[in-house]
Amino acid sequence: MDYSLKQRWRLVLGRYAESLDNQLTPQQQQQDKVLDGLFQLGLEQRGFHLSGGLGASELPIIEWLDSAERLFPKSVNDTLQHQALEQFNVTELLQQPKVLDNISPSMGLLKQLMSINAHTNPKLAQQVQQIIRSVVDELFKQLQPRFNNKLSGRLNRQAHSPQKRLANLDWHTSIRKNLKHFDGERVRFERIYFHSRQQPQLPWHVILCIDQSGSMSASMIYSAVIAGILTRLPTVKLSLVVFDTQVVDLSVQADDPVKVLLATQLGGGTLIAKAWQYCQQLVETPARTVIATVSDFCEGGPERAMYQQAQQLIDSGVKMLGMTALSPESVPFYDSNATAQLSRLNMQIASLTPDHFANWLAKTMGFQQ
Repeated sequence: MDYSLKQRWRLVLGRYAESLDNQLTPQQQQQDKVLDGLFQLGLEQRGFHLSGGLGASELPIIEWLDSAERLFPKSVNDTLQHQALEQFNVTELLQQPKVLDNISPSMGLLKQLMSINAHTNPKLAQQVQQIIRSVVDELFKQLQPRFNNKLSGRLNRQAHSPQKRLANLDWHTSIRKNLKHFDGERVRFERIYFHSRQQPQLPWHVILCIDQSGSMSASMIYSAVIAGILTRLPTVKLSLVVFDTQVVDLSVQADDPVKVLLATQLGGGTLIAKAWQYCQQLVETPARTVIATVSDFCEGGPERAMYQQAQQLIDSGVKMLGMTALSPESVPFYDSNATAQLSRLNMQIASLTPDHFANWLAKTMGFQQ
């Protein structure tokens, strides 16, 4: 028997096939642990009590779900998570207040709560809101400096500012003005000069168009945080649109990512053409408008309608950006045929992490550091 086939049978049969003559690779050992955890959970749900596993006493549920997403291909992971969430009642476990009391807030936990729409459960509303707030605050700390730095306006090299930011530092003026304090060995800097920034007369209109279908939980969370950051920038007018088969305008709540996430309900299909048709109604000055769409671009309706809508927007002068969905390990998943066709229409498509989106958006809007 082929050795790799033996290894696969070992993963299928689990601990009861340890006598097979095989050695699992380090990754396969991790996969085996995930599969064994699912097996134990299944037995416990059927009345058999085993040590370890995914029992409520140990609460490694989120870690297990995240590990499955990291270690297995998407098709396999979808099956594993379906079994865990549906057949073995992990959904019910995550919707018990006493369980949430004992799980530390994390991106993984919030992603799973969003996936099962736990925030719509009145009994969990306060706890889920606290978890959302904790995760959002941490993401804000990570991402806000990058967006502020990239999207605060062009440097005005003819004027100086009292705002002391390293990105605005004017080395040439600082050295020239302080040369008089040179003592033969070193320059003593009595004053450091910083450039001010020119604000455009007309802010850019950024329309974030976010796919909230079932597979987009992580992207939805990051997008809500990015929307909250962009609303605080004077160079940007922000509109926030979320969609599945319906389109919802959350622009009024965009300054508060917690409200945005509480207002979303993941699931359903995907109608990108319908979402772009709505976004087109929001455009006032096409040449200073960016529509940034976050999606896996698996259109549920006629693809022809999606391409036609994209072409209309691009022809009008709107800058169309598309960000593909990413797994927790930053592995992109998307419809490659659809993105290839949209690229041919001059829509820019990229797979990038949220912190790199700031660079991309700044370049698109003409802000140069």
